[in-house]
Amino acid sequence: MNHQLGLALSGGAARGFAHIGVLRAFEEIGIKIDCISGASSGALIGVFYAAGKTPDEMMEFAKGIKKSKLKAIGPFHFGVAGLDYVEQILTRHVAQRSFEELHRQLFICATNFHSGKYKIFSSGAILPALRASTAIPIKFGEQMIDGVVYIDGGMVNNLPVEPLRECCRTVVGISINPVAYKTGKMKLRQKIMRLTALALNENEARRIKLCDYHLEVAGLGGIGFEDYDRACEIHDLGYRAAKTFISENPELLTYKY
Repeated sequence: MNHQLGLALSGGAARGFAHIGVLRAFEEIGIKIDCISGASSGALIGVFYAAGKTPDEMMEFAKGIKKSKLKAIGPFHFGVAGLDYVEQILTRHVAQRSFEELHRQLFICATNFHSGKYKIFSSGAILPALRASTAIPIKFGEQMIDGVVYIDGGMVNNLPVEPLRECCRTVVGISINPVAYKTGKMKLRQKIMRLTALALNENEARRIKLCDYHLEVAGLGGIGFEDYDRACEIHDLGYRAAKTFISENPELLTYKY
């Protein structure tokens, strides 16, 4: 076992900004994170952090995201414009192009659309793996890697703890998809988002047992997957939750630099 502490970052579109707040809290206290795994937006934040970006730098790109460029054209249009935009953000801010160049070990989870199983990418080119992991069904088109079709990693494994379990002494899972109680009529798009949230929450629940520690960021239930313009608010929820979490688990301080 080569690593001490690993963080698994769940996906959740705009809610993923909460991970930046969590990482800020860990950084401020000086807790050393050796490995990161992530699905969907958790994978995107994971790439930035593994590349050595600070929480301040990550928030700069988060606040600059244009929601309109992440939208599909029509409710059922399978387009790649949003994924192209994600790729542009990454190539503009991250110099590393392969997993091997990163400062921390990174695992990216995507879903093999043929087999229905998840796939962990940890070597070779980063961009294809990230595009696959963030290829949200309905919203974006599927991605092809080595002749295999992949979609969003969160569809099957939204809290990819497994690769960390194999190489880290301690694993912390960070969840950002609390399911809020809802009643009343919903439009079709709202129903799709609701069904997605329920599916993500359920497949995460099965993996929480594999974590040594688990943090679910409270207060995100009322924030939509597409609320990219609420980056600061979402970040702050993650930051406050992590500060409380660390204070309640002081043994994590043994992993300080």
